[in-house]
Amino acid sequence: MADARGRADARFAEGPGVNVPLVVAGSLAILGAAVHGVGGEVLVVRKLSRAMLPSSPLGGPVMTKAMIHVTWHMTTVAFLTVGCALLLSGTVLHGEAARGLALVAAGASTGFALLAVGLGLAYMRSPRPLLRHPGPGPLTATAALAWWGAL
Repeated sequence: MADARGRADARFAEGPGVNVPLVVAGSLAILGAAVHGVGGEVLVVRKLSRAMLPSSPLGGPVMTKAMIHVTWHMTTVAFLTVGCALLLSGTVLHGEAARGLALVAAGASTGFALLAVGLGLAYMRSPRPLLRHPGPGPLTATAALAWWGAL
């Protein structure tokens, strides 16, 4: 155990160095944020028909579309934030600050992956759609790389 802890300590040592798993995880998260933001806007949000959307207690179909639109892009910002945190942890930050930020970002990445895979399976009742959708694989890879780099 001390040997594993020593390797982790060395990964976050003071001074120059790059934590490759964190840099790759951060890059994947930032790329994912770009794809989610642009692709989602063009392929999903703009295609939502107000006529097909239900009303909610907060307003009519226009309000429903606005809530979906805002929520979509809040998620995009969350992906971008986690990606930047992973990149910072893997490059310019050192010591306990780098480790702490990496652990928080790894936790968030895990939450994203679990939601994508878990709800995807719950709704589709088959793993096949998860393999076709571009999200679950990279989200899971990001989480795995983030934990590898953080620990």
